[in-house]
This record gives sequence, structure tokens and C-alpha cells, in this order.
Amino acid sequence: MIWYFLIGFIILICAFATYEHVELRCRKLVRYSLKNRVGMKAVLITDLHNKRLSERDYRRIRAEKPDCFLLAGDMLTKNEEDYTHALEVICNLSDIARVYYSLGNHELSYREKFHDQWGRFILALPGNCFVLDDSHMRFNDDIEIYGLSLKKEHYRKGRIFDMSLEGPDVFRDKDEDKFNILLAHNADFYEYYDRVLKADLIVSGHLHGGFVRLPYIGGLIYSAFGVKHRDRGMYAGRHIVSSGAGEHMLPLRFLNRTEIVVIEF
Repeated sequence: MIWYFLIGFIILICAFATYEHVELRCRKLVRYSLKNRVGMKAVLITDLHNKRLSERDYRRIRAEKPDCFLLAGDMLTKNEEDYTHALEVICNLSDIARVYYSLGNHELSYREKFHDQWGRFILALPGNCFVLDDSHMRFNDDIEIYGLSLKKEHYRKGRIFDMSLEGPDVFRDKDEDKFNILLAHNADFYEYYDRVLKADLIVSGHLHGGFVRLPYIGGLIYSAFGVKHRDRGMYAGRHIVSSGAGEHMLPLRFLNRTEIVVIEF
């Protein structure tokens, strides 16, 4: 009798996971509000992995009337030379508002593996899409947006790195009187972001929400095994980690829908 129960339970889990995978075409809209606000709204998208957004996604994004888009890495896929869908999404978003794009581990690998294609991709980006590769850009008189690019070794699974460095030179002359936004793809190094970079808003992705989530436990799969991480949600009132808008390789998600994040700050 127990075997029938186990088989039925496994079938149920597989059916639900399949349903969630189909629902990838209809991403969840998640909303966060910061206490310290300057009257702005941004849409955060991470880990798209060269997937398309649906027409419903675009309708809901337009309805939010965002002031800008924050793309916190992995819009491309490192082993897929074609970038058509990612470029299409960025161009469509740029028709709505300015786009600020920082690099993730897939962009770092893609740039190394497909150097010429990377150059074409950068040249094809619309004029109001700004790539922040260890650089920053003024949004207005009150807001500055920074993009942090880590090294490839900082993404090796199962390893923890000492991030006690001072950070790139671009962060050392930060104007503390401004509202500073940091795009940092890898959420693992949140202590470093909090201690050294000290931005007013930090946005990350990379961990895909832990892939498989269980009630009261959260994500089960982490990039550094055995260590609890910030994998989805808002932490410390200013660090927002997205579960991502797409997938690559195995489409493994459970109780963990893909999402588009709206941030009011």
C-alpha cells in the first residue's frame, strides 16, 4: 500500500512541476517597496537566459509605467551563441524606459567564448540601454546606478571566496548624498555589498530562487552547498534578490515561479 502512495505522490509532484514549467510563459509579477523612497519605480529582470517575454508580460510591465529597467545579469546563456531573444527583449523594454544592464556569470563566459558575437551584441543594443561593467551612470541629480562585474571564479559552485577587498575604483568616489543603486548579479556576496559598497538599493539574481522551494524551508539548492543564502525576496530592507525570469539547461523549478520584479523606492 505504501508503494502506491509513494508512486502517486511522485506523479503528483512531477505533474505540478510540469505545470509550473508551462507557466514560465506567464511570469509572476512581484512587488517590493523600500522605506527610504525617492518617488521612483523600477522593473528588475534577472536570469532571462535568452528567453522571450510574453505579450502578457509586456502588457503588465507597461501598465506599471516604470522609470527604468534594471537587468541584473544573465540575459544571455553561456553555451548558446545566438542572442536574438535577449536582444529583442532589451529593445522592447527600451521602448518603454531606460535600461541599465549589469553582467552575470553567463555574460562573462559568453564574452570569453563568443568574443566576436559579444561585440555584435553590444553594438546592436539600443541607445538608451547602458551596460554597467564595473561602472556607473547618473540617472538624475539624485540617483546614481552602479554595476558590479565579478570574476568567473566567484561563481564556482561549492566554494566561498574572501570578498574583503575594497572594491573596484569606481565605487570609491561614491556620493553618499545620492540614492545609490547597485546591480550585483551574484547574491552570495551580500555581506561584501553591505559592508563595502553600502548602496541604498541592491538587486541580484543568480540563484534562481533555490530552484526547488519548500514551505518554511525555502530554496533547497544553493550555489555554495551547505551554506544558507539570500535566494529570493527582500533582505535587510534594501537587498532584493529575484528568482529569475527564465531558465537554462534543466528546467527545474518547484513552488518557485519565474518572476518579474517591480520595485518602488
